[in-house]
Amino acid sequence: MGDDAVHELTAAYALDALEPAEARGYEEHLAGCERCREELASLQSAAGALAYAVEPARPPESLRGRIVDAARAERPNVVPLRPRSWTRPPAVVAAVAACAAVGLAVWNVSLHDRLGRAQQALRGVPLTGAKGSVVVSGGSGALVVSDLAPAPAGKTYEAWVVEGGRASPAGTFAGGGRTIVIRLTHALPAGAVVAVTLERSGGAAQPTQKPFITSAPL
Repeated sequence: MGDDAVHELTAAYALDALEPAEARGYEEHLAGCERCREELASLQSAAGALAYAVEPARPPESLRGRIVDAARAERPNVVPLRPRSWTRPPAVVAAVAACAAVGLAVWNVSLHDRLGRAQQALRGVPLTGAKGSVVVSGGSGALVVSDLAPAPAGKTYEAWVVEGGRASPAGTFAGGGRTIVIRLTHALPAGAVVAVTLERSGGAAQPTQKPFITSAPL
């Protein structure tokens, strides 16, 4: 695998989408490539956050009551230094428990907001017609495709960004790898679709065939 091809595996590696052999080869390359290390660092924090980007869990109404009951049932587990032991007034216990419940709710919402922003920074859009996705970061991204046969002799695969019925060229590639990552050379506006056609070698200015791979709207 040439150096240029290895550079293009960064997004797939961040998403843990490489085969074991490909991952080992990329890691060997990573040890001596500062460019890939910097790009990987910028992607991994957002990629890791995708696993946690779930809908916020609203604390149940019964949570406060359970916390208060547990606090009231608590007994001192040390020998008191004075003959008279001190017991916290029930009002104080209730106030502390209520603050804890409110704190949990605020923390939950705050965490969800932060992870939601991270998810928007790096997200995967599924494909139809092939295994893979479009990895989108801001207004740019990459096409990740698995198990795509090599393009026939004299032909090339060409990616397109389709918006409002107009297709713009976004890069050509040969196919043939277990996992292929193609950095799209055209901006990815919201609502656009990424498509792939089979074209003559060198690519075309406009699609000459119906796309056989398309993404969901970005």
